Amino acid sequence: MNMIPSVSRQIAFVQYDDQSSSMTVQYHTGFKASYTNINQDDYLLILSSVNRYDSLMRLTETRYMEGQPPIK
Repeated sequence: MNMIPSVSRQIAFVQYDDQSSSMTVQYHTGFKASYTNINQDDYLLILSSVNRYDSLMRLTETRYMEGQPPIK
């Protein structure tokens, strides 16, 4: 399991589980959103991005457009 700490003021961390291809976004408010079927390449793109928050938002926005909202 991999973790990106302190993504933004709103997001405490993003965690990726390569065994289940799932990603969890933990907000500072305590809210947690989980996403399934996340490619490791997408996670690595967030990890290597200069602006991790924007990269994460692009990925999650795509999920909403595809009709796959997060599991709360």
